[in-house]
Amino acid sequence: MSGHFRVSLMRLILAALLLTGEGCRYYSTTGRLPAHIKTVYIPTFENDTAEFYLPQLITDQVTERFLSEGNLRLGESESADAALIGRVRRYYEEAETYGRGEALNVSGRRVTIVLEVEFDDRVEGKTLFQNRNFSRWVVYEPDKEAEQDAAIRVVTLLADDLISSILQQW
Repeated sequence: MSGHFRVSLMRLILAALLLTGEGCRYYSTTGRLPAHIKTVYIPTFENDTAEFYLPQLITDQVTERFLSEGNLRLGESESADAALIGRVRRYYEEAETYGRGEALNVSGRRVTIVLEVEFDDRVEGKTLFQNRNFSRWVVYEPDKEAEQDAAIRVVTLLADDLISSILQQW
């Protein structure tokens, strides 16, 4: 096999893998929730932390994930078929990796967010999903990324995981 052909083949395989992976990032909620759930009420998450920006950011991300599929609409507090209620219970940032050398050198830090969430079917009066310690974390390098940017990455992962967890019930 010539070097040029091998490089072209590797590029083709890489492109195919990337395209295949892109399809896995999105999922459909069609048929994944009880048929009678058409609307969802998602109030702003409550906050037990000092991170004032987190509740609205998390609420926006979670709402976007539910609505992006097009088969749920936002509903009013009293009339929605389902409700997703959440609370930001904990936020912490801590050293994750230490470098070697004469002085203690922290080379990686971890941002963790812990939520309490409940997804209720208001039509049938039952809880479909509940977790008091729904959490996610990321490690970041302080020299390359700000703590708040790492927290935003955690929020994105939390929203994806939360929607997946709720839909796995069905």
